[in-house]
Amino acid sequence: MSNGITLAHVESLIREAVKHSGPGQPGDPGETELAIKRALEAAGEALQAAGKAKEAYQTTRLVYQSPVADSEELSMKYPSPEIGWTVQTYKDGKRYRFDGQTWVEIDVFGQNLQVVNSDMDGLMSTAEHLKLNEIPLEVQDRVIVFCKESRVYPEVLGILAPFPFDGEILHVKGYCGVSGDTATEIRIERSKDLIHWQDVMGSPLKFEAFQHQDDGEATFEVRKVEAGDIFRINIVEAGSNIQHLTIQLTIRT
Repeated sequence: MSNGITLAHVESLIREAVKHSGPGQPGDPGETELAIKRALEAAGEALQAAGKAKEAYQTTRLVYQSPVADSEELSMKYPSPEIGWTVQTYKDGKRYRFDGQTWVEIDVFGQNLQVVNSDMDGLMSTAEHLKLNEIPLEVQDRVIVFCKESRVYPEVLGILAPFPFDGEILHVKGYCGVSGDTATEIRIERSKDLIHWQDVMGSPLKFEAFQHQDDGEATFEVRKVEAGDIFRINIVEAGSNIQHLTIQLTIRT
């Protein structure tokens, strides 16, 4: 057998042991032969089990080698592989094992993480994939931020914010570091020439007394934005002691 042990060799060892057994009368030759036969049967079963164990090991062991690009490079890089050698191709994630005669594909690494396409679900559904492809690359939300340090008074802030894209106003949000003791109202205006200004709001951005954020009730009469529009803040009414004002205007382009 492949492990170098044969039944003939085992039998010779048993007979040699019987021949050199201790002094005394020899036993019944028939009983001796029966004992030898049983010993040989047990040895045969052990050798058979060992052979099956070795065969199972040879057919299941994985000896990982360095990855290659694809199956073509696999044969070139490993022309004389050994049983159990396992190699992954990084172009498609497939793993191959050499079974003694040929390279056999055993699995695909990361097969549940395939890239989505229009025919098969992947990391997102096909519907989401198609919808995503329809969105222009330039579409995104852009934010204009107006800040007024220290105390806030009824006034038009001198901060001007030119906007270079076409778009649509989504919403506005206001914050103050120190809340006012009375209500504050703010409106957003736009212009193209810095001379004529248009109020774009329906209802104003409003801070109730002792609140650090606006009430969320602001609306817009005009939402369309054209490239070149310039925005500013008009504080119509300033709450007593309100300070550190921040206004965030979000426009989708």
